[in-house]
Amino acid sequence: MIVVVLLMIIGSFAKLIPHVPNFTPTEGITIFGVAFLGRKYLSIILPCILIYLTDFVINNTFARSFFTEVDGTVWYSNYMIFNLISLVLVVFTTSTILKKINIVTVALSAILASIIFFLISNFGALFSPASLYTKDFSGLMQSYLAGLPFFRTSLLSNLMFTTIIFGSYYFINSISAIKLAKVKS
Repeated sequence: MIVVVLLMIIGSFAKLIPHVPNFTPTEGITIFGVAFLGRKYLSIILPCILIYLTDFVINNTFARSFFTEVDGTVWYSNYMIFNLISLVLVVFTTSTILKKINIVTVALSAILASIIFFLISNFGALFSPASLYTKDFSGLMQSYLAGLPFFRTSLLSNLMFTTIIFGSYYFINSISAIKLAKVKS
C-alpha cells in the first residue's frame, strides 16, 4: 500500500514539471489506484486530492495569468470540476476492466480513460465562462474538434505513464522479492 500511494504521489507531482499540454500522468495514476488501492472510494479520493493539490500549485504559479478575474489565491476554477468528474468516471469504468491486471487490460483502461477525459473536459470547455463556443450542439462539436490534438497527446501520455507507473510497481516488487529471498537463504 505504501508503494502504491508513493508512486501515485510522485506521478501526480510530475504535472509540475513543464510539459506538453495534456501530457500528464493524471489518468495513469487514477488507473493505477483502481488496480492496487483495493477500495473504490480510495481510488476516487486519493487521485482527486492529488490532482487538486497540483492544480492549485499550477493555477497559482505557472498558469496564474489565466485567472485575471481572481484577486489573491486561486482556490478553484470551473475546469477543475470537469476534470474531477472525468476521474470519477475513469474509476467506475476501469474498475470492471482491471479485475484482472495484465498488459491488455491496463492498455484498454488507458485508452478508455483518454476517451472519457476528452469527452468530459471538452464538454466542460463549452460551459466555461471564457468559452469561445456557442452553447449548442454546434459549439459542442467545435469544442470536440478543437480538442482532437490534445486527445492524441492525452492518449500517448496515458499509455506512457501507465506503462511507467505499473512497470515501476512491478520492478519495485521484484527487487523486494529478490532481497527478501536473499535474507531468507
